[in-house]
Amino acid sequence: MQVHSRIVFALSVLLMIGLFGAGAVKADSMVLFTLTGPQNLDATFELSTNPVIDPSNADPGFGFLVTPIDLTINGVASNDFLAFYNTTNDAGGGFAAFSDDWNFDFSLFGEALYGGNELNPTFAPSDDAVSLTDENGVGGYTLTMTPVATPEPSSLLLLMTGLLPLGLLAKRLL
Repeated sequence: MQVHSRIVFALSVLLMIGLFGAGAVKADSMVLFTLTGPQNLDATFELSTNPVIDPSNADPGFGFLVTPIDLTINGVASNDFLAFYNTTNDAGGGFAAFSDDWNFDFSLFGEALYGGNELNPTFAPSDDAVSLTDENGVGGYTLTMTPVATPEPSSLLLLMTGLLPLGLLAKRLL
């Protein structure tokens, strides 16, 4: 029985060493986009601050396509994909929501909404709203990009919770 308790104790010590070497789990930061505009247009969706873009969905120097999280347009869930544009092209910056390859629910122009390049774009939350115009030159569209509060579980707490029974068992057997 004494050999068994020493093995449990040794395993507990090894796990504790691994525990203190582990850092917190880092969740991907998210940005909440909120669009309001004329004709009662409103849309909300979330994107990662560093979305992964398939190379076939990027056109360097022009823009990229991405599927948003929880897109709603005028209060209705949507499966649209989004196109974000660079300001160096003829269309200018901005973005559009497409229901298929040719039909869009909205297409807005203004400044580029992302940093980096089209293969590795980055979105940064801001206190400042972005003004956009539609394809007909009508203004009055406002886009805000705010950080999403996402809880990040601590790996340290999770490991300690898992090790507690082992520690109690080791103490009982010693």
